[in-house]
Amino acid sequence: MEVLEIKPVRNKEIRVYLIKISNRKSKPNAKVNLIEFLSRINVNFATIDLENENLRSFNKSSLAKTLEQYNIPYYIVNIPEYAMGYLMTEIIEKVEQVDELIEEFLSMSNKESIKGLNLKSWIDFLKEEIDEKKLFLELKLRPEWVVKKILDIIRPKNNNEITFVHFAQDKIFNETMKLLKDLSIEVKVYEQKKEPFIVHLITNEEELDQWKY
Repeated sequence: MEVLEIKPVRNKEIRVYLIKISNRKSKPNAKVNLIEFLSRINVNFATIDLENENLRSFNKSSLAKTLEQYNIPYYIVNIPEYAMGYLMTEIIEKVEQVDELIEEFLSMSNKESIKGLNLKSWIDFLKEEIDEKKLFLELKLRPEWVVKKILDIIRPKNNNEITFVHFAQDKIFNETMKLLKDLSIEVKVYEQKKEPFIVHLITNEEELDQWKY
């Protein structure tokens, strides 16, 4: 079982191009922009944060096919299931507790009684605690594991200079960027002149057909 330990990679010059992944539908020129971008840079590999995306679906996506077209090896990076297991267990247990308390509260004849008001306050407190744990898991712990996985890919490589592309989830984009910069990795955010370049992972078969080469 891996331990979450983030240490800088020594004796390597590392550069990363960060590109956002969005759950929103891509614009028609997104694929053209990506191809044009990849044709201008020389990268050793790409890393993709799939979050909850199915790997099998991703392998059919426009992004996967574009990387294959340019012979760019790609790696999927994410938090291991066991790493979020204990937190998810806590969250599930508290959600079940809240459900039971809500059921008890709704069955009360006098919800405005001291007991009713105290019960409602306790429910609200537990809900806030659940939200905090979810945010910590998603916005703090997950990006740390993503960066840790990236470092694990870089460390054994013999190259003294490494350039790679990381496709980051929109909601943890800034935290991922901060963590990489803190490790003395040169970070370049790829943007178009008018708007950020956003890649959509296409999993819909009908939409995929429209993007075939």
